[in-house]
Amino acid sequence: MMSAGSEFIAGLDLGTTKSCCVVAKVDPDGEATMAGVALCPSMGVRRGLVTDLDAAAAAIADVVSAASKHADVSISSVYVGVSGEQVQSMNSRGVAAITHADQEITPEDRARVLEQSQVIIIPNERRILHAIPRVFSVDGQRGIRKPVGMCGSRLEVETLIITGSRNSLLNLDKAVRTAKLDCAQQVLASLASGVAVLSQEEREQGVCLLDIGGGTTDIAAFSEEEILHASVLPVGGTNVTNDIAQVLRVAIQDAESLKVDHGHAVPAAVDVKDAVAVSRIGGTEPRPFRRTALCEIIHARMEELFLLVKKDLDKAGVYNALTRGIVLTGGGSLLAGTAECASQVLGLPARVARPSGIGSLSASRQVLSADGRQSGPPIEDDSPIYATAVGLMRWGVLQEYSENEKVNPNPAIALWDWIKGFGSRR
Repeated sequence: MMSAGSEFIAGLDLGTTKSCCVVAKVDPDGEATMAGVALCPSMGVRRGLVTDLDAAAAAIADVVSAASKHADVSISSVYVGVSGEQVQSMNSRGVAAITHADQEITPEDRARVLEQSQVIIIPNERRILHAIPRVFSVDGQRGIRKPVGMCGSRLEVETLIITGSRNSLLNLDKAVRTAKLDCAQQVLASLASGVAVLSQEEREQGVCLLDIGGGTTDIAAFSEEEILHASVLPVGGTNVTNDIAQVLRVAIQDAESLKVDHGHAVPAAVDVKDAVAVSRIGGTEPRPFRRTALCEIIHARMEELFLLVKKDLDKAGVYNALTRGIVLTGGGSLLAGTAECASQVLGLPARVARPSGIGSLSASRQVLSADGRQSGPPIEDDSPIYATAVGLMRWGVLQEYSENEKVNPNPAIALWDWIKGFGSRR
């Protein structure tokens, strides 16, 4: 294997049901070429939180090892996605006086006002994950995107502060280190997914990203190239599977197959004459079951999910800013009819987005078991399942190769230049 120096970047998405690792080789100009992808069953994680340290570390080691073999490179460091109900966001303000004789705002002034915006009271059990500058003001003039170089005596910034549970973040870091890897940075999963699937025009005109995973749905709303809101709901694809299993009294693996092979989030789109074979627990042989009834079970949970999303967006006051509607990604978005259901419930246009830049990597087409064998149905190379991991990889590339310097040495002050600059590099 080749030795991995700074020219290799890896993104790790540790989910409730599956874990994904994406590896890219980066040339000196910061251009990334996909080198390896792996998708493995996940263990020790529930709804974005580590519940079994050893099992989570084993899952991390398995998926990173598989991606390393695929890329023929030794990986020692990963950018890791953060999700779960632990994630919270709040708005803050920072103010700094410009005291230079010429009153020209410098990069140091910009950094100082951003640091000032983080001087807030948060509980000891929470830690700032990102502090994202939304908009600057110079001498009361709001709407300034790039204050450096302008003249003024007073610089202000409105900042979105994203926090996570200190212990949950420590446990995630410990799981990575137990797998004998370094955590380059912990990144909010929805922001990573956004960089993989959203266009600059969508972020400019107003869009909400919904990354539907196994145990959670990550939300990130953007407008005028600013991030307006971020949150996580404790509902995902496994809830749909569990509903099917409970109502039909079938095994979990059979419920998952029914969902994937015959499910639809909009029952009206299914032929009322269609039937599916259902093998109930304790039954002797499969029996026919109306497909529309199966889809009604699915619809009930998906409708609940999107109503929770609507409530969250309304509470944050960002719903009316979403001109471009909803962009769905993550494994849960692969359920047939998800975009149509989202559009009906939320009253906004919706589409399912796939990450670009995966390339043709045939080894990523199937889920790998812990011993490296392929299991499960084939996965397309550009499946939404890979969105977060691809975004984490790209985050790492931009963080380490932006004009051959760090975007910002403080990972808590993260995203302004990253969000603004990414559209030109897609």
